[in-house]
Amino acid sequence: MPSRSAPRTRLTPALVAELRTDVAAGRATITDVALRLGVRWRTVESAAYGWTWRSVTDPPPLAPPEPQDAPPPTFARLTPEIVADMRRQYRAGHVSFGQLARLHRVGESTVRSAVLGHTWRAVAEPPAERADIGGWTVVSEEDEREIQRRRAVGDSFRAIAAALGHNVAVVHRAHSRLVDQRAE
Repeated sequence: MPSRSAPRTRLTPALVAELRTDVAAGRATITDVALRLGVRWRTVESAAYGWTWRSVTDPPPLAPPEPQDAPPPTFARLTPEIVADMRRQYRAGHVSFGQLARLHRVGESTVRSAVLGHTWRAVAEPPAERADIGGWTVVSEEDEREIQRRRAVGDSFRAIAAALGHNVAVVHRAHSRLVDQRAE
């Protein structure tokens, strides 16, 4: 039994000419034509505006619509006020990039870029300096003492991290660094 495959394209030069005429005359929209022909909206748009099917010159491609004055809706979760607050919190050493990311439901790299000023450059609050050593978060001396005290009584790294508001890896690295310093 021979295989029956769908044709590679559903548009023809005659259909492109017809859709350009219909859309230009207002008898159909690009969406109407796409639904009628069973092709994607972007396929019909590209043919109507001449981005594809350049060989069809009668009728000529339509002029794309002018951009609207109103900006498109934004779906950003961050605002200048939130970014300024994140920079202040990070600079004060209260939170890590990961904690800010979870709080604002964005990626850690998004927070890092905003706080360090790689993005959101127009925010009045100055960018924070990266508070880390070799890519690792710096733990305050207070927190270091608390980590030592809690480890001495047998608390887990996870429990200490939860109590201090740090990442488990940050607490583990700080503890390891302190143990290495005592051994020297």
